[in-house]
Amino acid sequence: MPPFELTLGHELEVERQRFDSEWLFQWHNIRSEKRIVDVPDYRGGRIALGGLRFEGQPQSIYWQALGRYMSGKVHEVFQRWDRDTGTYPPVLRRSSLEGTEKLLRQFVAALMERAHSTDQALRGEGTSRTDKALEGSAAHSHANVEILRLKQAHEALLPTVSESPSGTNFRSRIIEALNIKPGMFGMNIDLKKLFWREKR
Repeated sequence: MPPFELTLGHELEVERQRFDSEWLFQWHNIRSEKRIVDVPDYRGGRIALGGLRFEGQPQSIYWQALGRYMSGKVHEVFQRWDRDTGTYPPVLRRSSLEGTEKLLRQFVAALMERAHSTDQALRGEGTSRTDKALEGSAAHSHANVEILRLKQAHEALLPTVSESPSGTNFRSRIIEALNIKPGMFGMNIDLKKLFWREKR
């Protein structure tokens, strides 16, 4: 696993735990008259709510803010990938891009699991409901679409990777270079044909 992915996997797990305790947990204050939900709205402001039921507008505010957070995090990670892997060889960079996509999908899935359980607990007022909010499913889908879109955009800018010696191109050159004829050794190999590379 490339160094970027090793670091990213750890950082995303720490971030998931931080978000859980500092943002999701705060929403349990929404029904209290004495405390309020006071969390970032992820568009430069804050959400401050208290003494309300978790339905209608408060629930929409919750999911919209969570969606903005996930979208921002996805963009931030791909920007870091682009910056931090710029010196990687093309094969390793492509592999790292695929690994980054996978780690982000896992991060979003884990975050959504906790977000849904918070939503269910708040709507059930202590007894968790079992249904999932439609706005939550939409936020999850949007985050996954954004991951795929950015991965494909970065992938399109990567140079095409030439086949490695173990690839099919090299095998076909071995067959062309191999010359089996009766003789003292029974065969010979045309080294020029074997190691000739097509000019690009």
